[in-house]
Amino acid sequence: MTKRLVAVGLAVVIALVLTQRVPASSHREALAILNEPCADNTDTFAWVSDTSHDKLYLIMDFNPLHEPGQGNQGLRACNGYRYEFHIAKGASLEDKVVYRVEFTNTLTPEAAPSPSDPLGGGNELLWQLTGGTETMKVTRITAAKDPTAVFSGSNRETVLGDRLPVLPNNHGPQTDRLIYGLGAFQGYDSGDKTSRTVGLFDQAFVDKFIHPLSNGGRIIAGQFDDPYQLDEKGIFDLVNLNASDLGGIRGARGPEAPAEDVFTGFNIFSIALEVPMSDVFPEGIPHNGTLQPNSTDSLLRVWASINRQKIQMVDPDNIITGLKGAGDFVQVGRNALPLFNAGLVGTQRQTLYLHTTPLKDVTNFGADILFPVLVRDIEALGIYKALGIPDSTVATLKGPRTDIIRAINLNRPIPIADGFTGDVLTLDAAIDSMFPNGRRVGGGTAPNRNQVNVNSVLISLIAAGDPAAGLAKGVEVNDKDYNPRFPFLAIAHQGLLQGHGGINIPTVIDPARP
Repeated sequence: MTKRLVAVGLAVVIALVLTQRVPASSHREALAILNEPCADNTDTFAWVSDTSHDKLYLIMDFNPLHEPGQGNQGLRACNGYRYEFHIAKGASLEDKVVYRVEFTNTLTPEAAPSPSDPLGGGNELLWQLTGGTETMKVTRITAAKDPTAVFSGSNRETVLGDRLPVLPNNHGPQTDRLIYGLGAFQGYDSGDKTSRTVGLFDQAFVDKFIHPLSNGGRIIAGQFDDPYQLDEKGIFDLVNLNASDLGGIRGARGPEAPAEDVFTGFNIFSIALEVPMSDVFPEGIPHNGTLQPNSTDSLLRVWASINRQKIQMVDPDNIITGLKGAGDFVQVGRNALPLFNAGLVGTQRQTLYLHTTPLKDVTNFGADILFPVLVRDIEALGIYKALGIPDSTVATLKGPRTDIIRAINLNRPIPIADGFTGDVLTLDAAIDSMFPNGRRVGGGTAPNRNQVNVNSVLISLIAAGDPAAGLAKGVEVNDKDYNPRFPFLAIAHQGLLQGHGGINIPTVIDPARP
């Protein structure tokens, strides 16, 4: 068996296996993030518009696993945090442009209730009736003197939009009529169920919250369908994988315990930003429309961070968060490449990852990439032996694996050193985007499919040494169709009729049985 055949054969089967093994995002991936969902980045997307490449699309997902019908307040925009898209150019990871988004929720205080109070106000039990508002501010940050230079001591901040309304939640039919004004409301006394059963929250309503920015770009933020798919039920039972994802290996879970997408029916908070390319390349994209595989001048290096003030104190007068911040802003979350912190970095360093920048990733996490734990896990589970993979091939896959680093750097002449190589999405703005050259939402062979199964590409690279050799099965279709235009994300699941839930019949017995 030649080395190429080993790689291809291994990638085909292992990609089937490991699409269910490692998350391609970072939902609650680090111990430090469990108690701070507002700082929990899950997925980052960055890609250029096809053909002309005149637009850069950036999406940051965070605050995950929100059950649409859960809680009388629902999922609210997070006050006190700074959500930032960082963009570097060329081989360097030094920021050239940063786009910052900050949210503000307001609720007018009022006296305690009385028998004569009208409907609405701060004494209501449901947020929709309080008159509370959610808005955002968008700021572009560059170096003070030269917008194409790296950041120095003094930066120039330009407000691109302020007090922009955030997309409200998709609660259900009565909210659509009584709060959003999407149709006439008929009460229970009418005998007509329509106002309680027929939702009106649609794409046209969502589009009203796409706001133009002063730089010619656009933004929308709010609750959307979580675009990620994964059989986490099996993964977190110590990698208890289904036979359909193991090439039929004997003894694995079968149809009595099928692979399921645990993110089905969950919503997430998203920021979708459209940036005119002139913001990033004021003089135009170098050699636009032409691939120059040995160049770095048209590369963008993108990552997302979440920051808050270092000191957080209980403040009973703050009726929104109950906290008051003080001190400098510090980074408490970040994300870029899918599965980097969730599938490559060891548990004891995952919190360090959240609090550091890509500029030091080679020092901090180089060994995690050079000697991927994933390969050793596969070997320990007996999967390589079950597939007849020679020990010598497995030894090579254990590392050192500079091929992984070269692949995420798009095989461009980028130094493997701090300040140049790190967890960023690298994309060539001169050509159309396709992962790992950037990452986009949707654009696949069907409306509910992504352009590329990122699990397959990355896991084939890690497990077989060939990112182009993989074939993924697993759960790779979304539970909703993506939007073919900006903001590309699918509408949030409705709180009343969608999401999770059950009738509790029959009652569940313990211990669990198929």
